[in-house]
Amino acid sequence: MEAPKATVESGIMRTGFSEMRILTFNWHEAYICLLAKTGHQWHIIERLKGGVKHWLYQVRPLPSNATLVDEQTAMEKLNRGGYDLVICHNVKDLMQVQTSSVPKIMVFHNKLSTEIALGGNQVNRDKYLNDLRNLLDNIPHLHLVFVSESKRADWGLPGQVITPGIELDEYRSYEGTEPKVLRVGNFIKERDIMMGFSAQEQILFGIPSTLLGLNPTLPGAKISNSWEDLKQHYRSHRVYLNTTVEGWEDGYNLAMLEAMATGMPVVSTANSTSPVVDGHNGYISDDLKYLREKILYLLEDREEAVRLGKNARKTVEERFNINDFVAKWREVMEGAAVIPASRWGGRPYVRGTTTGNGGKNILLAYVSYPATTARYLEDSLRKTHNVVTVGPSIWPGLIKKWNLENMGEEVKPHDIPCGFDIDIRQVVEELSPAWQPDLLLWVESVYGYLPKGIGQLPFPTACYLIDSHLHLREHLKWVEGFNFIFVAQRQYIPEFERAGFKNVYWLPLACDPQVHRKFDVKKVYEIGFAGSLTPEHRERRRLLTLLCQQFNVHIDRKFFREMALLFSRSKIVFNHSVRNDLNMRVFEALCCGSMLLTDEARGGGLNELFRDREHLVIYRNQQELVELARYYLEHPEEREEIARKGREEALAKHTFDHRVEQMMNIVFPLGNRLNYKSTGPKDAGQDNGGRIQICVSKPKDYYERERQEIVELIPPGVARVLDVGCAAGYLGRRLKKLGVREVVGVEINPEVAKQAEQYLDQVIVGDIEQLSLPFSPRSFDCIICADILEHLRNPGRILNRLREYLSDKGVLIASLPNVRYLGVINHLVEGNWTYQDSGILDETHLRFFTRKEIIKLLRSSGYEIETVAANVSPEYEKIKGYKDNALSFGRITIRNLGLEELKDLFVFQYLIRARKRGNGQEKDGELISDRVVERKLN
Repeated sequence: MEAPKATVESGIMRTGFSEMRILTFNWHEAYICLLAKTGHQWHIIERLKGGVKHWLYQVRPLPSNATLVDEQTAMEKLNRGGYDLVICHNVKDLMQVQTSSVPKIMVFHNKLSTEIALGGNQVNRDKYLNDLRNLLDNIPHLHLVFVSESKRADWGLPGQVITPGIELDEYRSYEGTEPKVLRVGNFIKERDIMMGFSAQEQILFGIPSTLLGLNPTLPGAKISNSWEDLKQHYRSHRVYLNTTVEGWEDGYNLAMLEAMATGMPVVSTANSTSPVVDGHNGYISDDLKYLREKILYLLEDREEAVRLGKNARKTVEERFNINDFVAKWREVMEGAAVIPASRWGGRPYVRGTTTGNGGKNILLAYVSYPATTARYLEDSLRKTHNVVTVGPSIWPGLIKKWNLENMGEEVKPHDIPCGFDIDIRQVVEELSPAWQPDLLLWVESVYGYLPKGIGQLPFPTACYLIDSHLHLREHLKWVEGFNFIFVAQRQYIPEFERAGFKNVYWLPLACDPQVHRKFDVKKVYEIGFAGSLTPEHRERRRLLTLLCQQFNVHIDRKFFREMALLFSRSKIVFNHSVRNDLNMRVFEALCCGSMLLTDEARGGGLNELFRDREHLVIYRNQQELVELARYYLEHPEEREEIARKGREEALAKHTFDHRVEQMMNIVFPLGNRLNYKSTGPKDAGQDNGGRIQICVSKPKDYYERERQEIVELIPPGVARVLDVGCAAGYLGRRLKKLGVREVVGVEINPEVAKQAEQYLDQVIVGDIEQLSLPFSPRSFDCIICADILEHLRNPGRILNRLREYLSDKGVLIASLPNVRYLGVINHLVEGNWTYQDSGILDETHLRFFTRKEIIKLLRSSGYEIETVAANVSPEYEKIKGYKDNALSFGRITIRNLGLEELKDLFVFQYLIRARKRGNGQEKDGELISDRVVERKLN
């Protein structure tokens, strides 16, 4: 399909694409006006800059397609889904909107080096960048844009470079009748290291000049009366002076480009990125005396100024064209924004049918297109189950953006086609009574399609998450309401568990032998690769370039049969993961019968599925990549033996048929034990005494955690430990390895207690609130109550009883969730107090605590608190050291916060070490360590 052609009408670029609603922040009126030329509808939050918090009409009029909005109104609209895209101009903007599901673009206007220097070099660059990368990695659907290549290089982050664009028709009719020098810029003295104010002073000493901009410390400086007044200064003044400093700033800025577009010559200090060519469109040198002489020359010779200015205008037309700027920005915007299906002609759903193959009735939901993972799952499911598919289909714009034009297969509509905002309950209601689902399976495919009402369905629901390495934050939101969570990227399972979700399982990707076939063809390529090579795949591109320099490498974007042919014709198939994901190429290449040379994808579980040098070959750096490629090209028998065994292993264990079988074995044996027609899990499992029992559906690994954060609080020399709520005994096993002589456990779940018996010296089965413990006073050096007190009817009474069994110098270790965590506050403000399967609002929690209440509980139970530690959200690192005393999240702003109060809002869980009162550990009611020891949850 031919892309729509763009035109400029009334200063606004328009194309055939749908108009978007974009939210942005006003730090730079001139740049906002350039963005507005893309033709979308803009809402602009005003920011405090230069001592004023309003749109500077003296700099630019407000574009006709823009509206100023107050912050509260904009945030409320954002939370309601009123915007298609948010464009941020600094980290402060990004922090404010990071929790929104709306796609975002972050624009980098300055170099990091410059920002650090302007801040007095108070920031550690490496630490800041590491923290920033963590922030960016956790914000899904975020695109980065840099205003120049030098700024992208300075930040060292991936993203697109879009240089400024100037509309020549807005700047014309240079006269140069006033023999004065023009300078334009804000706070040029304060930003001397980048703006070169000191150099200006030397060059212009005694020469008449005008300085426009916000410069309150410079006598005679002024802000223009209007945009027209600014352009009149460009037209009338003889020459423009630019002194932006090499290394700290580009050799141009918007004001200089506007001057050149008017036809004004520029005199500039030397800068490798400057568009000024000495003697052609101005003068440029690192010799300030030379520049001063040229300014004096131009003030005397207007004709020379006109000649240079004409060339300056041509330079802008060639290098900083508004059409290029708008086209690139529109491409980024349209690629980043999620366009609602209704704008793409999404069809209302119709009742579907299924052929019926026995097995279970599966309602399969995903966005239809041939290359998605769900397509393979559907094919495998239909072999043994009755399947009805529901969802929208991919649209032409996204096919183009994802470079899928050569898929070679038609996009087929689902059995039940629908839009993105469908309520799945309505679909179920209209299904035939003879065909009712046993399972809803939603598979991640295209952002934006997650049916409503999943949590209210009266049968099991499951999701399969593919790209947690890219969209973890979104995934942690999407999985609410699902009974079973399958994750393709193993290393992220702890993140779901930490967030309180249960029934989380690793289900790696796989291959389809019908598609990923081994063709009997000659291997004509030394190395083959099929896949994406976008600017985001910088390391993959670099490694392929390295291989191309030494080997015959064939690279292509192929799918299905064509991809299998490429792999079959390659002696070696190259793979490089994105953020250590265990991608589908691993399984596809192995199934095609060529030797796979891949990176380790550390943490992804590759080594658990396949053995290095037996099923595939793993490289760990670029030197090893080249050496291994050369070795196996020179040793074909070894190479082909590895390829043969790799294919056998893939076919024996790692097809989508295997994955479907694994999924169904998990869902239905366990799913049959759950009452999905009840109003929720919290209604099940209560005994006559009202005691909440452990839910039968907790996954096995829920009980198999070593709890390193607990281990760290146990002092050296501890010999005998009582672990109340010992689960499967993994913590006790770890303690015994560390030298603890004896560990006794108490566990309410009999099946789990049996597992603990193989690790612990003794396990007592029962409810701690009902048990009489068979121990003498002061029997234990350490008693652990990890995530147990909040489940008790009377935790204070239990703590008092346990105190009897603690030695005089013994310690109590306890961990409790913090109900003051900002996520809980946000839910409450929105009118929600929704219990969950686990987490802070666990349905089995009978008591809720803040830090103060935890301290009160322990003190009133006869303990002196020694240490307060905490599991802190990684979000805290991103605002640590903030200067304000207020915090905004959702619709909430909390003011007058001290640093400790701020930190408390980001704490998921507190961990306490305490001793029996009477050992002289407390003085004047203060804690020995009344501070939060952070534990970062990365």
